[in-house]
Amino acid sequence: MTIQDVINLARFGELSGVNIKDNDTALVAFINMGMIEIYKRFTLKMEEHIVPLVEGQTLYALPDDFMYPYSAHKEVEIGSIKRDEEVPINDEDEPLSIFFPNHREVQIPAGVTGGFISIIYVAKPEKYSETNLEAELDLPDALIDCLLHYIGYRAYLGIRTDGQAANNAHYSRFERSVAKAKELGVAPSTDTYRMIDRLADRGFV
Repeated sequence: MTIQDVINLARFGELSGVNIKDNDTALVAFINMGMIEIYKRFTLKMEEHIVPLVEGQTLYALPDDFMYPYSAHKEVEIGSIKRDEEVPINDEDEPLSIFFPNHREVQIPAGVTGGFISIIYVAKPEKYSETNLEAELDLPDALIDCLLHYIGYRAYLGIRTDGQAANNAHYSRFERSVAKAKELGVAPSTDTYRMIDRLADRGFV
């Protein structure tokens, strides 16, 4: 489904009673905000970031699309075989835990051994622009309903009196749509992101 398709659906549905429905710039901004909110609720896009360890360095930059960590792993060698070992995240009770002090950096203790740390993370959605309304939306069709209710929520956010009631109603519908989608199992399985498979792909096992 394209950005224009979503805008058309919103104009004839959730936004039919507000003037902002004709403002493409505002609607695309609402779509971008809604995508971030939905990506926070569902594990829709996961990536791997390899951090080569450097002696004496503890802070490392994260990719621009990093949203939050899912897991971290390091390679360990048992005999002639290399295996992965999960590394604790943000655990103050673990001396070798890695920490994410902000959304731009990861802190890796000097005591962590190995050549690299693999960080599996949930990635941000693509940011869309009103200059390309034919761009495909990176969202399962089953979650379009959630996005439309979020757009309705944002559109009515600044409207007083009756708009406030509509704003609350759209947010409640958004939450119900999210809950229903989770009940139906819309999010993909995270089993496909097992680190052991990634190491095998690199020829480590």
